Amino acid sequence: MPRKRPSAHSDAQFAAFVDRIKNTLHSDEGARFEEVLRKLILKDNGQGRPAGPPAMRDGRPVSPPNVPSSATMLPKPPDFAAIEKAARDTAADRQNLMTLIGQLVFSWSNNESLLIYVMMLLLRTDERSAAVVFSTLNTTRARLDLVRRLSLLHLHDPAARAEIDKTIELFNDANRIRNEFMHAMYLVNEQGQITHTQMLRFIEKKGRVSFGDRQPLDGKRMRTLVEVDDTLRQLNRQLWGLLPRLQAAMASSSPG
Repeated sequence: MPRKRPSAHSDAQFAAFVDRIKNTLHSDEGARFEEVLRKLILKDNGQGRPAGPPAMRDGRPVSPPNVPSSATMLPKPPDFAAIEKAARDTAADRQNLMTLIGQLVFSWSNNESLLIYVMMLLLRTDERSAAVVFSTLNTTRARLDLVRRLSLLHLHDPAARAEIDKTIELFNDANRIRNEFMHAMYLVNEQGQITHTQMLRFIEKKGRVSFGDRQPLDGKRMRTLVEVDDTLRQLNRQLWGLLPRLQAAMASSSPG
C-alpha cells in the first residue's frame, strides 16, 4: 500500500507536542528526546541541519565542504597565445586535413543531389516534384531507402536494379566515414595539432553506455579520408552513367 503523506503541522503545534512528551520524562531524558526527534524530522525533510544563513567569505557565499562549485567543474581555458604561436609549425598538417574534409563535403553534396534525378525517373515525375521529395526526406538514410523501395516496386531490369543496389552500398559506406568527420568535435594539443576526433553522441554496446567515442587522427585515419574522397569521385561518375541506363530501363517497364 502506498504510504500516506504526513500532515503538515505548525511550529507551535510541534513545540506543544514535544513539551507534552517531555513532561512525562526526566529532565535529561526530555532534552535528549527533543534533540533526537528534531534530527529525525530534519533528516526526513532532506535537511542535514537546521536552516541558517549561508557561510560568507569576502561578502560571497562559500560552498559547503566536499561539494564542488560549478566553477571547479569547468575545464581550464586553453592558452590561446601559446597554441597559436606553436601552431605555425604544424600549419601544413592542418591544411592537409582541412583540404581532405572540404573535398569530402564537396563530393558528398554533389553526389547526393543526383539522387533527385534517380527519384525523378523512379517516380515518373518531373525534376521539381522529385526535388520536393528529396528535400522533405531530410536524412541520407531515408532518401536511400526510398530509392531502394522504388526500384523494387518499379524497376524490372535485373542489371539496372543491381546497379542501384551497388550505388546504395557505396553511399552507405561513404556515409559512415562522412558522419565520423562531419559530426565530431576535434581535439587540439598544445602544438596546435589536431590529434583526435570525438563523436558527441551516446553509444550503447553490449549493455554498456559510453559518450564521445574518440579516435586518433593518425596516418591510418588520414588514408581512410583519402580513400573515401576517391570513392566519392568514382561514385559521381557512376551516378552520371547510371541515369541514362535507368531512364531506358524505366521506359521499358510498364507503369504500375
